[in-house]
Amino acid sequence: MSDNTPDMVTNKKFNILGVNHIGIAAKDPARCKHFFKDILGLPLEGVELVAEQSTLTTMYPARNVPSGPSHVTRLEVVEPHEGQGPIAKYLEKKGGGIHHVALHVDDCAAAVAQLKALGVKMVDEVPRVGAHQTLIAFVHPESTGGILLELVQETK
Repeated sequence: MSDNTPDMVTNKKFNILGVNHIGIAAKDPARCKHFFKDILGLPLEGVELVAEQSTLTTMYPARNVPSGPSHVTRLEVVEPHEGQGPIAKYLEKKGGGIHHVALHVDDCAAAVAQLKALGVKMVDEVPRVGAHQTLIAFVHPESTGGILLELVQETK
């Protein structure tokens, strides 16, 4: 894009509230979780199986003090369930590392609609239910310069 590209988000219909989490596909999930919990002292926030993606998610808030800002960025360890699904394919192809970055948005449906209107390729054409009672949609890496981006709307 050049400096004289028109501002295409002047009619913004959603807000980015911060980074919700960083998804980490670990080669050794048990060791990664041990490091976050026992070495860094991060409290376990929750574990959930996302059956339709064959993915087990384990969330840790990226702080180990009882109070702080109302929104805390989390670290999410994602691992294949029963050796299947997109995380298994990712680990086979790329090894461990940062799998995705998730932005906390106030309105996932509005975000998807606006991004699609701007020509952004989406993995999810409409928001779907994600782990930990959220609405989510993934932006295709082709539109972001190679980064898998997740949009997350908290619902609780």
